[in-house]
Amino acid sequence: MTTLMDVAERAGVSKSTVSNVIRGTTMVAEETRLRVQRAIAETGYHPNAIARSLKARTSSAIGIVVPDLTNPFYAQLAVGVERAANALGYAVLTANTECLPETEEQAARAWIERRVDGVIIGGMALASTLPKILLDRDIPVILASLGEFDDPRLGVLDHDDAAAMEAIVAHLYGLGHRRLAFVSDHLREHAGERRYLGFKAALKKRRLVPIAIDDGATAVVAHNDMQAIATIDRLERRGLKVPDDVSVVGFDDIPLASHSRVQLTTVRSDAVEMSRRAVDLVIKAARANRTVSHREFLDVQLIVRATTARPRK
Repeated sequence: MTTLMDVAERAGVSKSTVSNVIRGTTMVAEETRLRVQRAIAETGYHPNAIARSLKARTSSAIGIVVPDLTNPFYAQLAVGVERAANALGYAVLTANTECLPETEEQAARAWIERRVDGVIIGGMALASTLPKILLDRDIPVILASLGEFDDPRLGVLDHDDAAAMEAIVAHLYGLGHRRLAFVSDHLREHAGERRYLGFKAALKKRRLVPIAIDDGATAVVAHNDMQAIATIDRLERRGLKVPDDVSVVGFDDIPLASHSRVQLTTVRSDAVEMSRRAVDLVIKAARANRTVSHREFLDVQLIVRATTARPRK
């Protein structure tokens, strides 16, 4: 493996001069800088990121947690974080946890060992200890798309799920629906539970209670768009038409939701903007050697398309 000393000997300079050229932190004569850069190229030298992190106690890397990378919303969030972080010179370490506490803890240990500068959490298990594990090691943490925690050290970028569910139920109620169901495969995840609680609260306001999808529901609200699309498929396999027999609403407004064959009524949440803001906040906190300690609500909007209509008489 090529070392810093190999580059220094080839360029005829000291190790500190090579280091200064790499970091760009000290003025170096142009002729010397070019000679060092030529030596780096000729020897194929690559700075050891881990060794630098041990010395500087920073890694120029951040972590991101997502519960399901096959879900387009979380995929967009992860890609957005990577692009925003890369633009600022940071690498990104992604953990797809499936909301399993043991997987979250493994990710936390790996990030602590790697000395990441901060972590963005896009989703996690109920009763998760992940934020506390990281915060107790002085790693800035921001929750993106969830935010029920009272720890003042946390940063939160939150959707107002209660307001979103109120908008959905108001839309369906206005169409004449009185038998509404909620479907989710992710009630062990914070976002799934919180949306269900918001759904129940919106029904209670109208003196209604949730029912099961198979108990004659005329409208179904899904935890996310992928669940909504799967529900449409399930209903149509049973010979029911959407929205003629059953209306369906999703959440997230993934690209597929607006496809001409789907035209899903859903709540729009901007994963790209969320990822950009999350990266900005967590890196600023890391550079200032502090926690994020910031809470911000992002707008959500009900997008009415073709999967909702008045129920049959």
